[in-house]
Amino acid sequence: MEEVIKLTPDGHPKKAGRLSNLGNAFHNRFEHVGELGDIENAILAKQQAVDLTPDGHANKAAWLNNLGNAFQSRFEHLGELRNIENAILVNQQAVDLTPDGDAHKAAFLSNLGKALQMQFEHLGELRDIENAILVNQQAVDLTPDGHPYKAGFLNNLGNAFQSRFKHLGRLRDIENAILVSQQAVDLTPDSHAHKATLLLNLGNAFLMQFEHLGELRDIENAILVNQQAVGLTPDGHAAKATQLNSLGIAFQIRFEHLCELRDIENAILVSQQAVDLTPDGHPHKAGLLNNLGNAFQSQFEHLGDLGDMENAILVKQQALNLTPDGHADKPLQLSNLGNAFQSRFEHLGELQDIENAILEKQKAVDLTPDGHAHKAGYLGDLGNAFCYRFKCLGELRDIENAILFMRQAVDLTPDGHANKAARFTNLGNAFRNRFKCLGELEDIENAILVNQKAVDLTPDGHPHKAGYLNNLGNALISFIHRFECLGEVGDLENAILVNQQAVDLTPADHAQKALFLNNLGNAFHSRFECFGELRDIENAILVKQQAVASTPDGHAHKAVFLSNLGNALSLRFQRLGKLRDITEAILAYKQATENTSSDPFARYDAACRWAILCSQHQSPSSALDAYTVILELIPQVVWFGQTVYRRYEELPKIGRTINAAAAMAISVGDLTRAVEWLEEGRSIVWKQILQLRTPLDELCQQYPDIANELSEVSLALNTAGTSTRFQNIDSETKHKSVEEEAQNHRKLAAQYEELIQQIRELNGFGSFLRPKKFSELAPAARNGPVVIINVHDSGCDALIVCPSTNIIHVSLPMFSYGEAAKMHSDLISSLKAGGVREPCQNPMNYEVSTFILNEILGKLWVFVAQPLLSAVEGILYENTHDSLPHITWCATGAFAFLPLHAAGIYGSDDPKKNVNISDFVVSSYTTTLTTMLGSGSKPKQDLTKTPSVLIVSQPGTGKEFLPSVAQEVEVIQYHTSPGHTCHLTHESATVRAVQDAMHKHEIIHFACHGIQDIENPLNSAFALYDGRLDLSTLMKLSLENAELAVLSACETATGDEKLPEEAVHLAAGMLAVGYPSVIATMWSICDPDAPLIADKVYANLLGHLDNSESQKAKLTPAYALHEAVKHLQREVGEMNFVRWVPFIHLGV
Repeated sequence: MEEVIKLTPDGHPKKAGRLSNLGNAFHNRFEHVGELGDIENAILAKQQAVDLTPDGHANKAAWLNNLGNAFQSRFEHLGELRNIENAILVNQQAVDLTPDGDAHKAAFLSNLGKALQMQFEHLGELRDIENAILVNQQAVDLTPDGHPYKAGFLNNLGNAFQSRFKHLGRLRDIENAILVSQQAVDLTPDSHAHKATLLLNLGNAFLMQFEHLGELRDIENAILVNQQAVGLTPDGHAAKATQLNSLGIAFQIRFEHLCELRDIENAILVSQQAVDLTPDGHPHKAGLLNNLGNAFQSQFEHLGDLGDMENAILVKQQALNLTPDGHADKPLQLSNLGNAFQSRFEHLGELQDIENAILEKQKAVDLTPDGHAHKAGYLGDLGNAFCYRFKCLGELRDIENAILFMRQAVDLTPDGHANKAARFTNLGNAFRNRFKCLGELEDIENAILVNQKAVDLTPDGHPHKAGYLNNLGNALISFIHRFECLGEVGDLENAILVNQQAVDLTPADHAQKALFLNNLGNAFHSRFECFGELRDIENAILVKQQAVASTPDGHAHKAVFLSNLGNALSLRFQRLGKLRDITEAILAYKQATENTSSDPFARYDAACRWAILCSQHQSPSSALDAYTVILELIPQVVWFGQTVYRRYEELPKIGRTINAAAAMAISVGDLTRAVEWLEEGRSIVWKQILQLRTPLDELCQQYPDIANELSEVSLALNTAGTSTRFQNIDSETKHKSVEEEAQNHRKLAAQYEELIQQIRELNGFGSFLRPKKFSELAPAARNGPVVIINVHDSGCDALIVCPSTNIIHVSLPMFSYGEAAKMHSDLISSLKAGGVREPCQNPMNYEVSTFILNEILGKLWVFVAQPLLSAVEGILYENTHDSLPHITWCATGAFAFLPLHAAGIYGSDDPKKNVNISDFVVSSYTTTLTTMLGSGSKPKQDLTKTPSVLIVSQPGTGKEFLPSVAQEVEVIQYHTSPGHTCHLTHESATVRAVQDAMHKHEIIHFACHGIQDIENPLNSAFALYDGRLDLSTLMKLSLENAELAVLSACETATGDEKLPEEAVHLAAGMLAVGYPSVIATMWSICDPDAPLIADKVYANLLGHLDNSESQKAKLTPAYALHEAVKHLQREVGEMNFVRWVPFIHLGV
């Protein structure tokens, strides 16, 4: 034909017709083979035919129609918008050129309708599908009964009704689709070439109606007509793959409803055949692969065979790779691949899977224009993925995003739409998850409201009805747990009713059966707690056992189900007292901790419950086993992949568990284990930060490549961990960059952990960065005893680590966690009453605080300090010569906030009875033993060398003015030489300038306001000229030559009362960035006291410039402060506690 055309001169009356026929031939071959060159040639030839044909020519409309059909085909293949726009343009021209009554008018209208429908499915503009239905209806109306094309036009009209139904969910549209598609089938004999296609489209309509109404006969009809279509299509026919694909989808949907294994096996079989019959490059190949992936995914979710999930992801990835950028189906392929990653995450709990799911689903949303029919679905899927990640990581930002996107999905979904109920229930789940996090009543009320809507919208018999009932029951139970005073008996009964219905509606081998059983058990559990009816807890245990039994080991939900079973068994023990229940509960908790694919929070919670039961009802050794598991899980709960802010959110619940673990170890005489556990469970975040800065000298010498890689990853991870990415997120762009940064952070954490594991497998590095054993911690006491005070619910113990003896245990029976907490509360109240906890103002009403402080210091002496000094009296003075011995306090719980260094009896009527700890020892504090070891590894300060001092002063203005700052600077400069001093003040004391200068000086002295942020501890800061130098910024520094930081600012060692084990204050920050010694304040100081303390500290530390013998007078920072505070005490009076007590030394 091409030769004939070449021989046909331009202007020949048959040239255009021959070109059009050639174009049709190329077009037909493209439909069979899928070679892009064929459709390109088809369009070229058909365009030439049109161009050669003058307006008014009898065939002009036909050539235009053919050209439009070719543009449609290229659009289906490439998804490029201009192709469907061109198709509509020329198809419309063909219609416009054709008078009413022309035999071809109906065909041209029908083809225009197809083009309009395609554009609608790409852009989602409602007017396109309205117009498509209109012109298809016109085509049908223009065609008399008996006409050979009547069935085809009815079929196209049915497809348009289906398309509008998918967008709007109007039942009459799918009813109309079935009606006209059935008419098309009925008008067509079995021998007709298009009969199979007509059956296929009728089957799709039945399928859609089934998904909307859930009536079994619809899915049966869908499978029946699809099987007829396959049976009518000979092997080798171009449409065979499409028919098999549709049959596979129908089998899969029936499987998801009835859970009969043969259906999903058939679905995979025929979907695989469809893929195998379709050559690479064919426009439908990607869609067929995607549907095969859906079938594999469905089988995986039912049977849990990981091979199915791997196949699902593999073929969906292939489908995505075959779909070019810009193609109309690209968002669909991205979203489906994201769903596969999410499904695998739900079963295996691998964080990377949900990260990938969010990435792919976000791309799908971004590629889909507003108003598109699928936009709501993609938004809902993205919200769902954020919800799952929230349950894994607990990041509040994730549940906020989930609710945001799910709300949008609901709002974009018209009433009556088949997916409206699903989007309601997903939004309800998101509200419930946020409620569990924040406890706000509005969230759980919204959760109940939208879950009820989902149930009400879903007819009985619908395959999703059980799931919606289950979610409603969960919301009701959450409401009852949190607001028992608001919940009515009817709420509880309703919760059990709907959960029972969910279980009853779900086949025994359905993938969700175990979840529904677990939730029904929780409902029975709740009713037992309310009314105490024994049958309720019996039922709870029964169904929870069924949930556990039907969940395979390794499933991500297994730990939660086991833990819930343990809870129910524990509750029955409390009622009946049968030890068998305790034994079985402990076993359930233990098994929960062993299910490594479950999320760490669930496993940690199970381990804590296991430990508590063992402590109460079994031997101490079994409790120690449980506590050992807890310590192993903590790094997963407080994980490098979280920001420091997020880690601190998890820590309050961990501290008291560690205290209980240490108490249990002490009770059996295992003192070294107690010290090791207290060390491992305290200052967790600080140790993580310091771990990222661990010198790698030995590793570098033996394995330089992996050492360099670890160093690079550590540096990046340290920066990521102190990011403030979650603050003030407003714009869409910010959201995406934040998401990218967060995922990169977690990838770095995973890479870091993998490198650590690799290093530990190297010869000689088996203990690399593992928690230190006591033998490694003991050198922390080289300069004097370290007193570790462990306060717990049932008592208080001190463990004294000494330079030359074993650990000394001193029981402190007069104290418990509650007593220490009350003392701390009294201290805070007295300071507030005296105006001391307010920003530094002068004068303060110190008298208000004196009485309570005197009482507190007296108790600390009688019940803590005196017994401890007695216990170590024999070893205190071993190496002290003429000076006082040195002691370091390392306290837990509320003791971390109490002034142990000032314990004593003051103001007694008999002066001989007055006694205080500073008469016997010089006190320091430490956050951990590891901190002291790190400081000790630095070279000893050369006392003959004059250290350089950086002075940072900021007097402030107005009410915040600090009048004595200038005097404080003067006294420091008196003891230093200009060549060894740098003074930054006013506009020169910017955040950047101070950070840069810190690297150049051994000593830094802050004479400015310090701010302790109770709500957000990492925002605690020094107030400088252009802003705050906060803790999160300081944590990014790493200083080599640092020796001493003097923080003459208010509240630099106050800490956060919710995090007693973490020392979240500016002083600890300075220890972490490399200062081995820090002088700080426990509360606001009186402004005139700062110069006095500074004068005496630097005189003792550096000596006087005019004293040639001054070198002999130099003291270490702890002793220098000790002498300075003694001087202040004499100046202001020893009963003026709020003036002299706040000054403390930390470190070595």
